[in-house]
Amino acid sequence: MADFLAEHEITAYALGKAMGTSYMNTVYRLARRGHEPSRIDLPTLVTVLDGLRTLTGKDVQITDILHYESSVELSPPSAESVGRA
Repeated sequence: MADFLAEHEITAYALGKAMGTSYMNTVYRLARRGHEPSRIDLPTLVTVLDGLRTLTGKDVQITDILHYESSVELSPPSAESVGRA
């Protein structure tokens, strides 16, 4: 999310104001690169997207601000397991 804000020259303060003043702490946590929260509830996420749409005038999607990083390392299937399929 921090990258999206920087790319669009949006401050955390401006986004918080666009979302409503009760969200300021949440926005500041989301905007801290490297210290983003590990979870966010869906109603808050919707409010973030609405705020970003208001500020950018664009149809901002979840994939524009969130990126999935797996904590599980996947390995290719072994030849033995492929033969069983």
